[in-house]
Amino acid sequence: MSLVAVLLTAVGALGLALYGHELNNEIVMAAINAREFSDRAPQENFYLAAYEFENRYGHEGVHMFADIPRAPRLRLGQTGPPYRRAAGALPNGGPPPAGRPAGPPPTETAVIDGVVRTGPGILRTRFEGSRFGFAIATLFGVRGSPPTPFFNGVISFNPDPNLFQNIVLGILGGVVLASILVGALAYSIGRYITEQAIQPLVDVTEALQRFAARDFRPQSITTARKSDFDVLAHAYNAASEQVASAFAEREAAEAQMRQFVADAGHELRTPLTIVLGYIDLLRRRVSPADERSKFIFSSIASEGRRMRTLVDNLVLLARLEGEDTRLFEPFDVGELVREIVNVRQGLAPNVRFEVDHQVAAVAIADRSEVYEALANIVDNAIKYAPGSPIRVETAVPQSGTVEIAVADDGPGIAPEDRESIFERFFRGVSRGEVEGSGLGLAIAKRAVERAGGTLRLDTTVPHGTRFVIALRAERSATPDRAAVRA
Repeated sequence: MSLVAVLLTAVGALGLALYGHELNNEIVMAAINAREFSDRAPQENFYLAAYEFENRYGHEGVHMFADIPRAPRLRLGQTGPPYRRAAGALPNGGPPPAGRPAGPPPTETAVIDGVVRTGPGILRTRFEGSRFGFAIATLFGVRGSPPTPFFNGVISFNPDPNLFQNIVLGILGGVVLASILVGALAYSIGRYITEQAIQPLVDVTEALQRFAARDFRPQSITTARKSDFDVLAHAYNAASEQVASAFAEREAAEAQMRQFVADAGHELRTPLTIVLGYIDLLRRRVSPADERSKFIFSSIASEGRRMRTLVDNLVLLARLEGEDTRLFEPFDVGELVREIVNVRQGLAPNVRFEVDHQVAAVAIADRSEVYEALANIVDNAIKYAPGSPIRVETAVPQSGTVEIAVADDGPGIAPEDRESIFERFFRGVSRGEVEGSGLGLAIAKRAVERAGGTLRLDTTVPHGTRFVIALRAERSATPDRAAVRA
């Protein structure tokens, strides 16, 4: 912007110099014209001639001053309009009258730019005007003409200092305004060019932020291959393709593993069932007195049932992690809770269940998978909180959501285990001698997620354990509070 200001100032100075040169020529021509005009009519009235000369040859920017040195008293008649005193001017720009004056004679009289002015010290007004304008005119070589004989007086021509000042101020204002406009334009163009140049870097940054948010979908960045930033974007595109390929391979491997687990589970179910049947048959045929054989067969049967449970869970988990092609349907949450509680009450008659329905809600999900999730959470509470009452609560905390909470007063989950409790085969350090496969909560979480809901561990309870399932609700109805105890 400073360069633009310097260039504009130089152009303005050049224009002002050309104008000064032209003005010098006009002053010289005005002096020549004044001598010629005076020679053509030597007997004409001085003031009338000065007025007529200004009207005929006057030029903007040239200041004319005509006076009669030691002028005698003017005799002004009463036929013309009166002249003005003390820096006055004739009305309507008319010529000065001649004849006997109407009042006391003025001490000094002059014609300034075609206007007759009288009064003491009027001859000094030839140097009136802006000093700054005089200085600028002198700087650019503009000089006034020496007094030129004109009839019975003299006439001189000088540059108008006020006009010079206005021109310089206009140039300075134009330079400032143009500098601001050019600066704004240069800033806009520079910003646009910069944004275009660093756009690949911005795109790469946004893509890496998506990666940090665990969004690994490949999104190629278009580049023009004209800068180092484009090379960076090209490198990111290559890395993104590799990541996408790695994830595709991982998904394919996981799909194969799920298929293998499902196939293996189906293949193991039949021989396990047969083995458990033969073990049960052999145990029945053992002599009542043979305690050792009875213990061996009971242990084999127990381990066989545990293995069958593990196979069933693996098959169920593989099915839940497969492609989701189900259609969600509304179902009564309260009815589902009562069904699970009634079944567990029959299997564990010593456990006390407390069911609390604040509202009768209808959820939209796959009922069988929500059943699996809730049943696994209730089974965990039965195993890991023996002797504690198990509370199952249903609530609608906000519009469009229904929550099912399962809580107990057991030992709870250690803080270091809370982040891993939903992982496969994970069993906490506080599990004790409780049997299990570590798949129950993993199955529950996956089943709830397939239903479009969430499963979380409530860490705000002071003691015990509390899991909360949140599902999409269809509607809520009137309160329905109940308690089931066993």
